[in-house]
Amino acid sequence: MESELKKKIERIKAFIKVDKIVSGEKNSPRAIKFYYIVNGVAYRKFHSDRGFMHCRVSKSGKFEDSDVCYQPDTVSKYIGEGTRVVELGPGQGANIFYLANKHPDATFIGVDLKPPKVPKKGPKNVRLIRGNYEDMSAVESGSADVVFGIETVVHCSDKDKVLNEVARVLKPNGVFILYDYATKKGFDEYQPYQQLTIDLVSKCGACARIESDAQWDEHFKNAGLTKISKTDLTKETLPDLHRLAMTARRVMDHPKRIKIVFGLFPRTFTNNILIGYLGEDGVREGIGYYNEWIYRKG
Repeated sequence: MESELKKKIERIKAFIKVDKIVSGEKNSPRAIKFYYIVNGVAYRKFHSDRGFMHCRVSKSGKFEDSDVCYQPDTVSKYIGEGTRVVELGPGQGANIFYLANKHPDATFIGVDLKPPKVPKKGPKNVRLIRGNYEDMSAVESGSADVVFGIETVVHCSDKDKVLNEVARVLKPNGVFILYDYATKKGFDEYQPYQQLTIDLVSKCGACARIESDAQWDEHFKNAGLTKISKTDLTKETLPDLHRLAMTARRVMDHPKRIKIVFGLFPRTFTNNILIGYLGEDGVREGIGYYNEWIYRKG
């Protein structure tokens, strides 16, 4: 029986020039910044009107909007009075503002290519730095108790560089918490349509090619970080991925709509439809992971 994912890939190839999407570099700092500028409104409309930009982790097995707080609530467990926290890529600021309000006696730094503005009535314990977190020279070495990133390091081609910067800014015994995507096997071990799925999801999201679980483990090792825990949360993301797939099908199940939408709107916007369309079936076919990694310096 032909896989549902393979059918979807063939449908995409029939209507869309995939070579243009997967060819060339799509994750330069400029491209990543442009991706989030173009899709900022769409994220609020179709994903979270509070500005959260990551998958919901639904422990109940059913979609609940409040599940979007799972990741920052986990980070919160490592924050106490006087804790210094750095967020990699705060995006629209939902996580860092949420945590700063929850922990007024801690201090927070966010490093982003296009950092959000702190609302007038927002928390006063947040400092936002415009820059690429591959080089956090504005953050003092050994100054952070906690560093975290939620679905952001996947954008970077040089993950060793990022994790070495994380290790540099962490205090001894400081904690790094990361939520991100990985494949279960190496790219060459997948069938061609599965490889195209990986490349489409990666390039459509302004990411480097999503790396394998084993490659991620090697990056942590190279940075000298010691594992506290690693949790596969893939199953818990399925309710959210299903919701996004249903939204994408409103376009992708109708040839006329595909032509209209992909003809009228910029590719940086419409590419998100393809991510939603492929994500759930990619996970169900066993291609991808959604992991929670918690590591310690030293």
